[in-house]
Amino acid sequence: MNNIIGFLQERSIPYAIIRGKYDDLYHNYDKTYVSDLDLVVDCKKSEIFSNINSLKDLKHLEENTFIDLSTQLRIDFYFQSINVGYYHYLRVSPSSFKLKQVIESEYIIYQIIDPLLKFSRYKKRHVYKLKRYSKGYDFDIIRDKLRFIIGHSLTDEILDKILNSDFSISKSFIRKCKIRLLFINSNFVRMLFFRFCK
Repeated sequence: MNNIIGFLQERSIPYAIIRGKYDDLYHNYDKTYVSDLDLVVDCKKSEIFSNINSLKDLKHLEENTFIDLSTQLRIDFYFQSINVGYYHYLRVSPSSFKLKQVIESEYIIYQIIDPLLKFSRYKKRHVYKLKRYSKGYDFDIIRDKLRFIIGHSLTDEILDKILNSDFSISKSFIRKCKIRLLFINSNFVRMLFFRFCK
């Protein structure tokens, strides 16, 4: 991790690590889980990707994913916004780049949205973290931002389920989320490019 962080700092590239306060506790709870390093960098991919790809300690695996050869740490890069494929759903705030770690509200939104897009369900680690947040965090803080991402009714539904420790998510709910996501952050254009121009 130090190598890639040093690389970004030497070039004065703002970055934010996607990490929450319960990550370490989850590692103690499930010692078999190996975490990745997820980094959001505040620049375009074209500005630094070739430089990252030329670093000797890193091996390119796929898309925006590398592995640190010395530590075997998997590193996932996001450029300006957090995304899954062409679904760019969360533009990271200047506050996160200033702290060099995503702020808590953005991390919780990431925990809510990301697993649904990637896995169509919440895995054990997501359930653990969201349950911890639901006990001590006012979810109204993220309600408006989440409503912008997936709409009012889907936001109210998912937050109600999380607060009631119900982590069963239907396929129709995920489908509605994906449809809603197409209409923010130029995702519809990205989807068309991905399907017809690649």
